[in-house]
Amino acid sequence: MNSYILPDYADLLRLHQLDNFKQLWDRPVDWFEAPNYRRGGWSGVARINLTMNDKDHWLFIKKQENHGRWGLTSFPKKEPTFRREFDNLQYLKSKQFSAPKVVFYGEQLVDGKLCAILITEELTGYSPLNQISEQFTQMGKSQKNELLKNVALALRNFHQLNRMHRALYPKHIFVADLHTTPKTALIDFEKTRFSPFFWYNAYFDLAAFNRHVEGWSKSQKMFLFKQYFKLGRLTWLTKVFYKCIMLRSTR
Repeated sequence: MNSYILPDYADLLRLHQLDNFKQLWDRPVDWFEAPNYRRGGWSGVARINLTMNDKDHWLFIKKQENHGRWGLTSFPKKEPTFRREFDNLQYLKSKQFSAPKVVFYGEQLVDGKLCAILITEELTGYSPLNQISEQFTQMGKSQKNELLKNVALALRNFHQLNRMHRALYPKHIFVADLHTTPKTALIDFEKTRFSPFFWYNAYFDLAAFNRHVEGWSKSQKMFLFKQYFKLGRLTWLTKVFYKCIMLRSTR
């Protein structure tokens, strides 16, 4: 596919001679997340700062080589996992759902290997939920409840877009304006896929979330579940469903 550049960033990338795939691929980076080697290739994440007119622009640049998955449109060849993330991010943008904004995306054969680059804006002012959870003992009940309510409704809205995240860990949920009116955004959509089954989306993703969340009490987990389903009290059906989620989260 042809490279995509967000028009707002075209001048910035051109200024730093990073407005094409080769320039970006050849640029040395310090890894924010060291490359993982699997799927027959590798994939890693770096954080870079580009300046223009004395203004900093913090970006995350993801690079991968032969890191693919099978896809209906590409079969029998594999497609880069970043292609799915790019498509998901563009879809979420069209639905005005809070997620990182794509700055650049491109694919190219390099020495016979399929490589991909995805650049996104940093979520300025946001912090990952796993770090915020460490502050729970310092937060009042009303502040925690407001936070959990906002996160729960964001997850519900995401699932109502017929998407299953499939890697819904606290580190992939970001929150801003913690001390006023919290705002929630999600990241990491490489595994996200279309799924029109709302209840299954909730079951799969909430189980993954509860499996990885640390430092949360049973009452906090229950409160988030109630807020997700907009319930004051659980019905017999939602009680059973909650137990199923918690059972799966222990696997």
